[in-house]
Amino acid sequence: MPSFVIISSGSEITGGRSLDTNAKWIANELFLLGWQVQKFVVLPDDPNRIYSELNALLENSKQEPTFVIMTGGLGPTEDDYTLETVLKLTDKKSYTVEKAKIRLLRIYESRGKKYEDIIPTVLRQIEVPENSFVLDNSVGIASGFIESIGANFGLACLPGVPREMTEMFSKRLVPELKRRFPRENLNIEIRWLWGIGESLFQSEFIENNRDIISKGIEWGVTANRGYIKVIFISKIKSILDEILSKLNSKYSHIISEDVFQSVHSELIKQKKTVAVGESCTSGLLGKKFTEFPGSSAYFLGGFLTYHNNLKVNLLGVKEETIANFGAVSYETAIEMVNGVHERAGSDFSISITGIAGPEGGTKEKPVGTVWIGVKESGSGPIAEKFEFPGDRDTIRENAANTAIHMLYKLLLKVEL
Repeated sequence: MPSFVIISSGSEITGGRSLDTNAKWIANELFLLGWQVQKFVVLPDDPNRIYSELNALLENSKQEPTFVIMTGGLGPTEDDYTLETVLKLTDKKSYTVEKAKIRLLRIYESRGKKYEDIIPTVLRQIEVPENSFVLDNSVGIASGFIESIGANFGLACLPGVPREMTEMFSKRLVPELKRRFPRENLNIEIRWLWGIGESLFQSEFIENNRDIISKGIEWGVTANRGYIKVIFISKIKSILDEILSKLNSKYSHIISEDVFQSVHSELIKQKKTVAVGESCTSGLLGKKFTEFPGSSAYFLGGFLTYHNNLKVNLLGVKEETIANFGAVSYETAIEMVNGVHERAGSDFSISITGIAGPEGGTKEKPVGTVWIGVKESGSGPIAEKFEFPGDRDTIRENAANTAIHMLYKLLLKVEL
């Protein structure tokens, strides 16, 4: 099994103008497949530095088999150096990928242009090293490729645009990785735990179950806004079942599977509808529902009641409720969710009202205080208070994610 290395190239990353989300995503996907990344590298758009790093990894592969996944540098601009660097490293020439060329021509023809209008730098995107394994790009233009150099060194080059990269990785690269580096009889289980941090999970669960884990379990945990994602991998299913039994017992009220996918599937399966009333999240909750194709089957819409006047005029929240208890309160959350239900006529209704900051907090209601209300048709409303840490974006994301988790528990009849 090779040592996996991820290289992210781009001066916008090393210059702090852009975040490297690709490396994190790839590492997580590899882990789910049973492979762990040994090294992360971020490089500027400098052909000499890129060449030096790849050459050093090539030399090191003589002692340790290495597979590098590199993103970025396949575009049409003068600072895209990946192809020319690989050609220099391998002493090869490039050739044009006909399938990519046809796709490019169709794009140009749809814009009323001809082949002669395509400038050379654009054509460079559809070239790969001779005799390399081509990774088709079904989203964008630039072709990816896998280059094998010697017996112990493999290099996969993918576009840096996240949407193109994820599609190429999942549909083109992963099948080839599985063929080259098979891991048979591998069992993988993923669970989400809500309202708990990585450190606490490790200290109160992992440390107390080392006897089971030592029997042959690989595990990992990644923090997300509102929840952590826990991953267990083992070749022995009985051991995996044992650790999952412990996990379910310890965290019965905060454990779930993929909440977003589960809520989407359950609403369609149960033929139920949902509507939302949002204050501090300002439409983020509605956005999360509609990110899934087919969500029009259950998502009716929402009310953006950022100002108190709209809470009153659109959702029927009483003025005296806000005056006596505040906009961020149990009482307001309850009246908001009742208003959503009455006006939208949905099977499930959700309300969110909170203080996202950075200003507006008090000693009694600090920044991060959020009330979330939920209601199922035919039952009374429920509201729960949360105090989320972090900055404004983090608080809003936590609130929207947690609201969906509360709906998840209603759908699956888990006690709130």
